[in-house]
Amino acid sequence: MLPKRPGPYIMTLLLIVLVVIVAWMFHALSSPELQEALSKKTGTPPSPGTPQPVAPVQDLPDAAPPVTQNFSAGGVDVALQAKADELHNEQNPPLRDLEIVAEFLETYAKGTGAAPVGDNADITAAITGTQFPGQKARVFPPNNKAVRKGQIVDRWGEPLWFHPNSGNSMEIRSGGPDKQLFTPDDIILNPSPGGFGATPAAPPGTL
Repeated sequence: MLPKRPGPYIMTLLLIVLVVIVAWMFHALSSPELQEALSKKTGTPPSPGTPQPVAPVQDLPDAAPPVTQNFSAGGVDVALQAKADELHNEQNPPLRDLEIVAEFLETYAKGTGAAPVGDNADITAAITGTQFPGQKARVFPPNNKAVRKGQIVDRWGEPLWFHPNSGNSMEIRSGGPDKQLFTPDDIILNPSPGGFGATPAAPPGTL
């Protein structure tokens, strides 16, 4: 038989249910999984009590070494110095000396935008960087054995002869073993067209 006044029993039952619900909610809200989900959604860090994974520390890449350019005692790049040292090599034909000089003229033109002009002394001053104080366009070592008295000489010790054929072509002539220019034993690179420069025109009837 139920009591005549069930109110106190109902209130007690509701109180017990309420306590159970509060205890469950407190447990659920304090769980690490829920705090982590809330921190991802709101952007706030989780509570200090929750351990978080630590990303591994990565080593920073080594800094690239500075780019340095090696210069010879002659004040030019070591590769250019090595090329200049090939001049007057008896193992090479004499024409190779003229080809090497022409390569230096081309290197100078690429660096400055214009080929050197003038006679032997002018051209030698240009490529050795001795035209004027503070000149930086030096591609040929001024202390090279092929430079004598401010001029580039052939392997017989005589100054080379330069004659421009065009803006990008230079006739270079060595007097050869007899040390005399414009004789049959001359060694010539980029000879000027017949009738121009030092190249005589072909006699009539020989063409």
